[in-house]
Amino acid sequence: MSLTIPAGLEIAIPLVVWGVVSLQRFKRGMTDTWRQEAEAQKVRADRLDAQVAALTEEIKALRRENAELRGLLANQN
Repeated sequence: MSLTIPAGLEIAIPLVVWGVVSLQRFKRGMTDTWRQEAEAQKVRADRLDAQVAALTEEIKALRRENAELRGLLANQN
């Protein structure tokens, strides 16, 4: 008794295997891409957070200086 593969399965099985492998590679690639994008956005958010903190401190310093100058101006008048 010889084992033979029906004609349709000779084409279908490799196509199914190729499809499954391709789908897995696509999913892995998308996961890696989204992970890299998330890491890049976190770095950007951290940088922007530091910039906002620095600008907030600068504004506070300018307000203090402004208040001092107003006080000096009021004392002159």
